[in-house]
Amino acid sequence: MDAIELNNYKRVVEGCFCAKGSMPFSMAIDACVSDCGCVGPDNIPRKYGESFEFNCETCTCLEGGSGITCQKRECHHVRKEGCTREGFYQVTQISATNKCCEETVCRCDPSRCSRTFPKCGPGFELKGDIEEGHCCPTYACKPKHVCVSGNAEYLPGSHVYTEKCENCICAHDGNNFTIACHPFACNIHCPAGFKVKKNSPSDCCGTCVQTNCVVKYEGSYRLMNPGDELPSMNDNCTMYKCSLINDQFVTTVSQTSCPTLNEEDCEPGSIHRSLNGCCRTCIFKNDSCKIQAFDDYLTYQGCTSVTRVKMSRCEGSCRTSSMYSAHAQTMSHTCSCCQEVQTTTIKVKLRCPDGTSLDHKYIDVQECKCTGTKCPDGNI
Repeated sequence: MDAIELNNYKRVVEGCFCAKGSMPFSMAIDACVSDCGCVGPDNIPRKYGESFEFNCETCTCLEGGSGITCQKRECHHVRKEGCTREGFYQVTQISATNKCCEETVCRCDPSRCSRTFPKCGPGFELKGDIEEGHCCPTYACKPKHVCVSGNAEYLPGSHVYTEKCENCICAHDGNNFTIACHPFACNIHCPAGFKVKKNSPSDCCGTCVQTNCVVKYEGSYRLMNPGDELPSMNDNCTMYKCSLINDQFVTTVSQTSCPTLNEEDCEPGSIHRSLNGCCRTCIFKNDSCKIQAFDDYLTYQGCTSVTRVKMSRCEGSCRTSSMYSAHAQTMSHTCSCCQEVQTTTIKVKLRCPDGTSLDHKYIDVQECKCTGTKCPDGNI
């Protein structure tokens, strides 16, 4: 094979070869370079004077084979937040803009929020809102859509209880909730003898309670208090009486029966009505009540009249009666007594034991008559 053929002959030879104009960097580094330089900590060949970043450091391949020098990168304009708001806490992490730097940011932890809430009164409810940039809710008492009266809440349209005698309802106009009241209408009318009585301040109208006995009298009604008695206008022997029995007003009617009166047995012109105007009575002819004259010695303080003194007295019997009274519900006794109805005073001279005299006055009866008197209990 001549020289021309030898130059055109190609064959494959095993080994490490670089392109024309380049050379192997070293036996340990499988790389071709145009000139010799440095090998960085990342095992990548670097040219003299080349700068590169590795492990957050700035490295430079020094001229003349002096090796590589590295300096840690400085972190500028890195966030460092101060967590002053409630619920936030600080967290240190890799910067989102520079992975070689750390930054301090705030993280929200709801468990760090306060558990103290404001106490809301009637008509308000607790509401919580989280503002932008805040971690914990801000709580406040917000008005409810209700009316408030006496620490009680009422929905719109419902009746509202008040201690006043008013008819109240919860009304609203938009967001305004008010209590509208009107006087309570009492349609109560009490008959005669009754009056309206309120049992408590909350009893607006009350009820009709009887306060008197009622008697129909002369075409109208007459009111009587317990213990009152009222005679009939047409008949004085008829008596109305008002009593209070077991808190009940009771009207009773009683009739008085009059004894028979024979005018022939009466003294002329002596017939008259009894004190209550019911029965007729008179001075009976057979009454023996008369004035009787007598004489006797008068004695006063040990002194005695020198002679007998003429005096008068009432003597005789008078009529009495006993009968059942329907009005009194018991026996009625009428007693009369023979007694003086007219007297005069007479002077007389008395002689005393020491020889002196004493002027004395005594009462002398001028007229006697049968007059009514109270009968002793149990006797006529």
